[in-house]
Amino acid sequence: MKFSAMAVSALLSFFLIGPACFAQASDEEQQARLKEIKQRIDSLQRELNQVKSERDQLLKDLEDNEKDISELLQRIDKIKTDMQSRGEKLQELKQEEKQLEESRRSMQRRVEQEVAAAYRLGRQEQIKLLLNQQDPQHIARQLRYHDYFLKQRNRVIGDYVTTLEELSTVSSGIQREQDTLARERDQLEQQRRALTSAQKNRQRTLDKLAQQLASKSSELDKLHGDRSRLQRLVDEVGRAIASLINPSDQTPFAKQRGRMQWPAQGRRANAFGQRRANGITWTGVTLRANAGSPVKAIHRGRVVFADYLRGQGMLVILDHGDGYMSLYGQNQSLTRAIGEWVERGDTIARVGNTGGAAESGLYFEIRHRGKPQDPTVWCT
Repeated sequence: MKFSAMAVSALLSFFLIGPACFAQASDEEQQARLKEIKQRIDSLQRELNQVKSERDQLLKDLEDNEKDISELLQRIDKIKTDMQSRGEKLQELKQEEKQLEESRRSMQRRVEQEVAAAYRLGRQEQIKLLLNQQDPQHIARQLRYHDYFLKQRNRVIGDYVTTLEELSTVSSGIQREQDTLARERDQLEQQRRALTSAQKNRQRTLDKLAQQLASKSSELDKLHGDRSRLQRLVDEVGRAIASLINPSDQTPFAKQRGRMQWPAQGRRANAFGQRRANGITWTGVTLRANAGSPVKAIHRGRVVFADYLRGQGMLVILDHGDGYMSLYGQNQSLTRAIGEWVERGDTIARVGNTGGAAESGLYFEIRHRGKPQDPTVWCT
């Protein structure tokens, strides 16, 4: 999966074809606009993914490695979630089995008592009652008691049989859940082994890249390239979504200035605008956080990009309307797809170190009309 052709094309197909996007435009105008934007994005995608040198090939290899790792982690998370759900269901079934077994033992004692009473009365008990009694009223009363006894006996036996059937069904359900859990444990172990292999491949690629970037000039070229790719992506996405209509009841992003929470819990590793050793300044903030910890949306918005971008790793971009966007990079895996609406505080990704980062953390930016903003002004 290439980083932008599929992702941005999916975005455009999701949003731009609908009548809400261009309320006053004809179908022909919509299609023409869509075709124009797709051509521009496709051209950009081909240029950014072109392998021009050995270093570019290594970066492409790194992208493939980190995408594999991200997909494996998503599968592992899904298997773990399924296993947790099945484990809870298994506990419920075992509890139900325990209750049914208690009922079965209690009913078995009652059935034994009923059978013993029936044996004592004999097989011709109604005839005996008629022959042994002289008072008609007494005979009628005895027959009613006898009829009640027979109904009670049948009800007890029927309840006992029903309990046995329910117990059998629950026991079969427990066995199925246990078998499924065993298969899922095997799948989980296979995915973990594949993850270990993918992580080793990634480390080998990183080692080769480190050799390529040994000189400051090579590292500086890479950083300039990373920044250029991100800026061009933001500009293209910004132009593509310029005509999208946001809900009228949405709180404006600008009104939340200084009130929003940081997207991840962690130490800030740099300051916005801080100059690096190589002379480039930071346009965002890196939050040092544990791998796998949640990345949360800072404000309600729509996912307009969710894919791999060279230099940024697994990247999510949210559109908040009025030209405001928030960017979340270097993620381990993504939990939201293009076109989805997310609320403030929703988990949209998991912290990682993709994009070639040496340590796990979240790279976070806020932009207004494509220009970087200081996140500390917006987040408390």
